[in-house]
Amino acid sequence: MKKWFLMPLVAAFFFVGCSDKKKPKLVVFIVVDQGMPELLNKYDHLFTGGYRWLKDNGISFSNTHHDYGYTVTGPGHFVLSSGRYPSSGGVIGNFWFNRDTKESWYCVEDTIATDVINGNAGRSYKNINVTTLGDWLKTSNLNAKVVSISGKDRAAVLLGGKNPDMSLWYGKHGGWTTSTYYSSNIPDWVSSFNSQLNVPSYVDTVWNRLLDESIYTSNTRADHYEGEADWSQDNGYSPTFPITFKERGIKSMLGSFPYTPFGDAAMLQLGLIATEKHELGEDENTDILFLGLSATDGVGHEFGPHSHEQLDNYLRVDKHLGSFIESIESSVGIGNTLYILTSDHGSIELPEYLKAKGIDAGRISKPTKDSLYTDVKTKIELQIGINKVYRNGNSFYYNDSMNQLERELATDILKSSLLKLDGIRSVITKKEILEGGNSVYERRLKNMVHPQKSPDVFLIPKEYWTFRFPYGASHGTPYDYDTHIPLLFSRGGFNSKVNSKRIESVDIAPTISKYLNVQFPENIDGKAIPLEE
Repeated sequence: MKKWFLMPLVAAFFFVGCSDKKKPKLVVFIVVDQGMPELLNKYDHLFTGGYRWLKDNGISFSNTHHDYGYTVTGPGHFVLSSGRYPSSGGVIGNFWFNRDTKESWYCVEDTIATDVINGNAGRSYKNINVTTLGDWLKTSNLNAKVVSISGKDRAAVLLGGKNPDMSLWYGKHGGWTTSTYYSSNIPDWVSSFNSQLNVPSYVDTVWNRLLDESIYTSNTRADHYEGEADWSQDNGYSPTFPITFKERGIKSMLGSFPYTPFGDAAMLQLGLIATEKHELGEDENTDILFLGLSATDGVGHEFGPHSHEQLDNYLRVDKHLGSFIESIESSVGIGNTLYILTSDHGSIELPEYLKAKGIDAGRISKPTKDSLYTDVKTKIELQIGINKVYRNGNSFYYNDSMNQLERELATDILKSSLLKLDGIRSVITKKEILEGGNSVYERRLKNMVHPQKSPDVFLIPKEYWTFRFPYGASHGTPYDYDTHIPLLFSRGGFNSKVNSKRIESVDIAPTISKYLNVQFPENIDGKAIPLEE
C-alpha cells in the first residue's frame, strides 16, 4: 500500500511576501524541450513577451539540475511530473530493451490502445506503475481537471500521468490526436482545429528571421556554420536563413511540424482552446494544464543552441507565449494562475563550434562505431553463443541464461573493443555503476540505473563529444550542459527573484503539490522546496 504524506494547511501560503494570495485556480506547467538557462539569460535583453513576463513575475532557480545520467525526453518529462529518478520510477529512456519479448520497448508503448484518428498503435501511461502530480491533484480533489498537450506523444503522456481528463499529442497524419486509453474518439473541437490548421499547407511557408538580421549577427555565432543541418535542401549545402520547406515535401512537413516554430505556435493556440473547452480555472478547484513545447528541441538538434535559427525560435516562443499568458490572465483572472517553466534536458553545442573555441570536442563516428559493433557481435557469438548479448542503441543487455563466466567474457570483449572508439570515456557495467562512488558524476549514473530494466553495459561519451553524426547537436549525458535546466515559478504579482540554491528536478512536482496543499507519496525521491530566498 502506498503511503501518503499529509501537508500542513499552511502550505498554500509558503511563498514569502505572498501570504495574502489565494490558492491558484489554474496551474500551467510548461516544459520547453531542450530549454537551456544559458540561452534564456543570453537573450534576456531581447525578450518582450512570455519569457519576459515569467521572469518579471517569478522566482528563478538558476542552479537547477536533473540529477541522473541519461538526459533524454522520456525520463526528463517523467521526472518532472513524478518526482522520481529513472532508477526508481522505471522510465529509463525513450526506448529500452524488453528482456521478455527480446525487442525494443517505447517508454509510452501501449499494445492495447490505438490512435483514435488512424487506428495505429496507441500511446498511454498504462504500463508505468507510479503516479504523478496530476494524479495527486485528482486524488485530492475529484473535481480537479488535468489536461496535457505536447508535440511529442511521450511528453504529453508522461506529464499527464495515469488519469488526465485529456492527453493530446501531434500525430504524423497532420494534427493532434489521442489514444483509446484516454477517449473513444477525438473531440470535435480538436478535429476542427486540425482541419483549420492544415499542416500540408505549411510546405509553402518560408521561415524568415523575426527581427532584423543585425540582431542575430550581434547576439550569436555566424548563420552559416559547419555542423548545422540544411533544411532548405536547395542551392547546395547552405544552412542559412531564409529556410524553405517546399523541397522537403508534404510528407516531411507532416512528420516534422511540431519541431518547427510553427508547431509550438499551433500548440499554444490549442492549449487556449483546451482551457476553454475543459473550463480550466473557472471554479475554486485548482486545475492543471501541462504544455510540452517541442520546437526548441527540433531546432536545437538540427542547428545547435547558439545558431541564428535557435535565437529566432526563442524569440518566436517568447512572442507566442506572451499572447498565451495574456489570454490566460484575461480569462482566468489576473494573478489566479501559477506558471512553472522548466525543461527535460539541455544540450551540447555543435562540436565544430566547441573545437573552434579550443575545447576537446567531437563526433563519435557512426561508421566506425557500427563496424566495431559488428566485430563485437561476431566475437561474442563465436566465443559465447548466439542470442547471448543484445544491443539497444549504444547499450548492451545480457541474456538471463548467461552464467558469470560468460558475462565476464562478454564484458571483456565489449570493453577491449569499444574503448578503441574515439570519444568514449568509459564502457561501464551496471554493477560498476551501482558500486561506484558518490561524486556528482557517479551519483547521476546511479540515479539512471533501474535494477531490472537497465542494460548491463553502457557506453559513456567523453565530455563535449556526441553520438550525433554527421551534423547537429544532441544530449543524453551526465554532464552539466545536459543536466542544467531553467526553473521559474511565476504568478501575477510575484516579485522577480533569482535563487542560486542547488535544486534537483525531482523536487519540482512535490513543490507544486505542497503549494496547492495536495498530498503526495512520501516515498518519492524529491522533496518540496521553500520558494524563498
